[in-house]
Amino acid sequence: MQPKIVKFGPVKIAGYLHKTSMDNNTIPAFWGEIMSDGRHEKLHGADFAKQPAEHGAEYGVCFMLNDNDMDYVIGAEVKPGAQVSDDFYACEIPAGDYAVFSVEPYPLGQPSTNIQTAWGVAFDWLATSEYAVNNNPSFEIYFPGCTCGTDAECAACNSGNMICDIYIGVDKK
Repeated sequence: MQPKIVKFGPVKIAGYLHKTSMDNNTIPAFWGEIMSDGRHEKLHGADFAKQPAEHGAEYGVCFMLNDNDMDYVIGAEVKPGAQVSDDFYACEIPAGDYAVFSVEPYPLGQPSTNIQTAWGVAFDWLATSEYAVNNNPSFEIYFPGCTCGTDAECAACNSGNMICDIYIGVDKK
């Protein structure tokens, strides 16, 4: 899997902050909490959140604080000019170059090993590529179906599968 190198951002995100580390990665458990305790619905029902019909998506954003500790945000893109209430944590994904790895689609609402596989491919690619990771966050963007922008005849749009892309901030070595 070869990534696309794209210019992305800035994008304002708002959602829920979780502090974790590489030594004790609790991100999967955090996703489980968000999905089961009502916060996921609250996030996507918030006035500020772009909805899928507006090309909105869900984000899982990793801000590395040092070699081990990170802030992780599960959030939605904020509509231009919208106000974010104090119930949510707001942050920004800065503009920059990103290597984008597309994850093999998987059934909506089900955990996926495809994401972990794609991360492994990304790290393998980085080890031998002409790019190095920069200080921008790495993140996943989740789309509940295809985002091709075509009509209802698109098989991917009607598949019921989750689409996920991994973005890693990079600079040429």
